[in-house]
Amino acid sequence: MNEFEQQADLASTREEEMKANYKKAVEKAIALLPVKNGVVNIDSIWVATSLPYEILNEVLRQDGLILPDNVDRINLKSNVREKEQTRKVRRRRKRKPKAKG
Repeated sequence: MNEFEQQADLASTREEEMKANYKKAVEKAIALLPVKNGVVNIDSIWVATSLPYEILNEVLRQDGLILPDNVDRINLKSNVREKEQTRKVRRRRKRKPKAKG
């Protein structure tokens, strides 16, 4: 094995370890969150864990995620991100120059 292959293997094992740690953190957070009709919202997990949304979404889509007994499913549709993406950009108004006199 050359040096480049060794670095690639090391990077992939680090990535797998990080994903495993994220998975543990999400499982612990889900156990502490309020459950409504057996459903936990992705937004509440996002707030509780402070993980980036893309990583959180990837972790929740894994098959090996262990859910508590009172949780039937996780709602992956985010209400916060939807509003954030559709927000209009407000422009500032230009001031009219003051009249001399």
